[in-house]
Amino acid sequence: MQPSVTPESASMKSLIAFVTTARLGSMTAAADAERTTQPTISQRIRVLEEHLGLPLFDRRGGRLSLTTQGEHFYREIAPSLDTLRDACDRFRRHGQGPAPSVVIAADAGFAHLWLLPRLPALKRAFPGFNVRLMPIDRADDPERLAADITIRFGPHAPQEEERLVAREVVFPVCSHEYAQQHDISGPLSSSKLAELSLLHQDIRNPRWLDWTQWCQHAGLTLAPDEGIFTYHNYALLLNAALAHRGVALGWSNLVEEYLVTGQLVALGPQITRESYGYWLSVKHHRSAVIEPIRDWLLDAVHRGEGPPTEGAGPRY
Repeated sequence: MQPSVTPESASMKSLIAFVTTARLGSMTAAADAERTTQPTISQRIRVLEEHLGLPLFDRRGGRLSLTTQGEHFYREIAPSLDTLRDACDRFRRHGQGPAPSVVIAADAGFAHLWLLPRLPALKRAFPGFNVRLMPIDRADDPERLAADITIRFGPHAPQEEERLVAREVVFPVCSHEYAQQHDISGPLSSSKLAELSLLHQDIRNPRWLDWTQWCQHAGLTLAPDEGIFTYHNYALLLNAALAHRGVALGWSNLVEEYLVTGQLVALGPQITRESYGYWLSVKHHRSAVIEPIRDWLLDAVHRGEGPPTEGAGPRY
């Protein structure tokens, strides 16, 4: 006994099965495309044929081909079905709402020199997110406090729920040309420092080392009348070093790209303040949006760990 066929039997699934099979020329290929099985595709087409009361495919001889009626039917419904699918996709995307926005706040130097070069890779890793960088140096800035992810530089704060991004590692840097011009062939000494133009960022912030503090940690003496050229931000400071104007203090994570490309060379000695570094905190813990991005940032730093001049140009 033949099953009873009603207009509802010609469901969208049956129409899709027919159009996909006609387009691909195979029920097996249609099953793969629709992520189902070949018997399911066959059954859906049978239901459609029974509803229409005519065969849509010629199955004789082990080959599958459209009948004359099937060819006409395909030409009639395929464009309409494509239109319906496109409309459904558009409204489905609209129903999902706007992409979640994630704001990452960090000190200006870290934001421009470490985060910004990695922003394209971060967006590729999270294509459904709208990621914004916010370079802010003031710890009490309202926008910084409202950010989803914050990366700050300074000493460890036990009262804060923070993850260590990278410890502070500081060493002098200059251009290869400047090192050659001033015959720098090894770690700097107190007498050698007196011969060089020292570049410094005038930020008057106790979190950051200046040349006097760096020399104290390195066991060197800085001449009292040593001329130190000051710059308003770290990017200008590094540009001066790149332009062969002198020697700057380099924080490993901020100058690593210049070392890898050979634009700057690292000079010794290298000092590390164990309690200082870059610390990451998140506004909302256990967030399905924030945690994956936080983990990506931490992994990106760890993948780049190693001696400051690994893979770089010459070291003096």
